[in-house]
Amino acid sequence: MRNINWNPYQALIPLGFALALAGCGKSNWGEKGKQYSGKNSDKSPTEKAVLVELAEVKRGMIESILERSAPLESEVRVEVKARTSNPAIELLVEEGDKVDKGQVLLRLENDKQKNDYDQARSQLDKTQIEFERQENLYKDNLISEQAFRNAKFDLNQRQLSAETAKRQLEYTEVRAPIRGTITLRSVKVGENVNSGSTIFEIIDFESTVAVVHVPEQYLPQLRPDMAARLISNTLGDKIFPAQVKRISPIVEARAGTIKVTVGMKELGALRPGMWVDVELVLETKQEALLIPKKSIVYDNDQTFAFKLHNDTNGVKRVKRQLVLPENADKVHIEPTDGFAVGEKVVVAGQSGLKENSRIRELGDPDPATVSTNVPTATATNASVTSKSGT
Repeated sequence: MRNINWNPYQALIPLGFALALAGCGKSNWGEKGKQYSGKNSDKSPTEKAVLVELAEVKRGMIESILERSAPLESEVRVEVKARTSNPAIELLVEEGDKVDKGQVLLRLENDKQKNDYDQARSQLDKTQIEFERQENLYKDNLISEQAFRNAKFDLNQRQLSAETAKRQLEYTEVRAPIRGTITLRSVKVGENVNSGSTIFEIIDFESTVAVVHVPEQYLPQLRPDMAARLISNTLGDKIFPAQVKRISPIVEARAGTIKVTVGMKELGALRPGMWVDVELVLETKQEALLIPKKSIVYDNDQTFAFKLHNDTNGVKRVKRQLVLPENADKVHIEPTDGFAVGEKVVVAGQSGLKENSRIRELGDPDPATVSTNVPTATATNASVTSKSGT
């Protein structure tokens, strides 16, 4: 029979090794609890490059623009009213027709007016003959001065009557008082036209303007004939060259604004009543440092852009650069500082970026990943041998 001499300390040896192994196993966990093997394997954490589009900082022209919106209006708009009451017998124009000043637009029945004029003219002719006879008698002292004055008074009255009759006859032909375009016709052939009623409206489209109200702080920068632009959303954001026509000499006290009238060089497809965006060109710089407006990112009250820089390993990374705009238009911004010609800024893909983010441009191959070196621990297998006696 075999005798076994049991030592109580021998039972603690396997427990010690077990705790040692447990301690080594704990060091195999990363900061986020991910277990790594003792080797640098394909499961190492990687920094992914954000796909972006870059554009160069360059020099070019930029304009300081003041934007306003306003409806177009015509400064020359005339309502043509009837000046006598008669039926319409001939309509010579329609809405949209262009007319010249003095052109006949409408003819009214004129039988009565023509008859009245013929009678007045006949009576004037007779009175003229009688006056000349009385004048000769007066020169020969054959009639009194009072008789001559009466003859002259009768002649004046007949002349006045003839002129009135002629004017009434002329009123039966309605003529255009200005050059322009017929925008309203409110009469038809056969309808009775009443004196004083509006029968046409004529607008001179060449007098079309946009009136905007500009804050008074811009007064020092405003000047007559300064360049401007009108932009019509209705016509697909088409741009129409314009210029400042007039600047009001006073400031509207309640609003603190100045009325500025902008006229167009060519009307084109624009029409009175259309709303347009008005751009006043306050200043133009020819060689300004420009960054694309698409590069701008807004964070609370700050404006910044991501600028490209390469790290020590040549990896493309971005730096967050504060942007303080000096001037801006619809495409570019002129920053006060922080940028140089030839530098590149991110214009697309900013949403995935932060300070020192790794990037790759469109068309670049996927870059090699950056591995994070994680310390590893190796557990050594240990065996426990118990001695036994025979």
